[in-house]
Amino acid sequence: MKILIVDDQLVSRMKIQKILENICDSDAVDCGQAAIDAFKQALNSQSPYDLITLDVSMPDMDGRQVLQTIRKLEFEKKIAQQRQVKILMITSSSDKDTVLSSIEAGCDDYLVKPLNRETISKKLEKFGLILAEQKPSEDTVHKMVDTTIQRFKKGELDLPAMPQIVREIQKVMNNSAASVEAVAALIEKDISMAVKLIATANSPLYRGVEKIQSVQAAISRLGLKEIQDIVNAIANKSLYETKHRQLKQLLDKLWLHSLASAHAARRISEQLDQADLDKAFMGGLVHDIGSVLLLKSLGEIVPPGRVLDQAEVINSVYEVHANFGAALLDKWAFTQDFVRIAKVHEWTHFGASTEQEVLIVNLADNLTHNMGYGFFEKEPVDLLELESVKALQIDEDTLKNIQQQVSQVMEDSTAAF
Repeated sequence: MKILIVDDQLVSRMKIQKILENICDSDAVDCGQAAIDAFKQALNSQSPYDLITLDVSMPDMDGRQVLQTIRKLEFEKKIAQQRQVKILMITSSSDKDTVLSSIEAGCDDYLVKPLNRETISKKLEKFGLILAEQKPSEDTVHKMVDTTIQRFKKGELDLPAMPQIVREIQKVMNNSAASVEAVAALIEKDISMAVKLIATANSPLYRGVEKIQSVQAAISRLGLKEIQDIVNAIANKSLYETKHRQLKQLLDKLWLHSLASAHAARRISEQLDQADLDKAFMGGLVHDIGSVLLLKSLGEIVPPGRVLDQAEVINSVYEVHANFGAALLDKWAFTQDFVRIAKVHEWTHFGASTEQEVLIVNLADNLTHNMGYGFFEKEPVDLLELESVKALQIDEDTLKNIQQQVSQVMEDSTAAF
């Protein structure tokens, strides 16, 4: 049996290939056009695929468009329905509209991420593939991640609230007449935030000649725009907590990646005309928010003494973090700009109409991974070959300068945050 695996996420492609490696020949591609090209080549060489696993959400064309194209090609070739390739749609969403539209477009079945051997095996049995049996094991990470997602969709997950002060500061700052006094009065209502802000203003990252002792003095020294970024960072940091020691270590690593991405996004924005610096900073902070909440949820499920397979944790979270993060930000009433950043920041292909803030955060995410502030296990990339870099027209010298700035600010940020 010959299978084509189509998914823009390397982790998902590798997982399916690993599961299928002993029972069939498999090829893997990372985008819709590559899938169509592979399908045509196999068909023309008289060695067609028997099964295609097809991710729904991909950058250049989504899985349903690929599915429709393949079915159209089969129709033009007058391939009888019983001889058509079986297509198994892979989605990070189990909502009825996604499933129904995939079925209407001609898929044979579907799977919902996070993927695992058991669910893949059950689906493949329909297509005549039998996987070797494995002895049952205790609840695995991917099952716990899936449980969290299902509870979220049903409204049963007790989500932490994004601190109200983030929205209130944003509202005040949107007023062109915003004053130091008004912002200070707002921050002083939250004693914890006020204390942390003063401590941050006195840290090596921001410290001046004299010690700051009031919120208003902190704002006067740092400026309203800088204060907004600091408040956002402090508020977000409060989400990265769990009592499970191993998961806390992962959350600490994820926090450093998010903070580095925020600083990188801001500095990338400074190189561009008309870029929104504050949106870029916040986009960098929240682009991986789905991973944060999934890890926190695992911390509530897993007994404190249980040691988890760290690779399984990271891979299971990676598979679903983008769509989950987008849904979470939508639930928190973030604007669609931020929802979109969370959803597509991992993409490697972008259209001409891609929003500037998405490209900025994609570059920031990759740049910080290359610098050693990554979270997911990804190989370093050639930044100059990224589509986001080409679209933003950022040259090599500018990238090196941004890296140096981020490296310095992260060195100073350790005490500040």
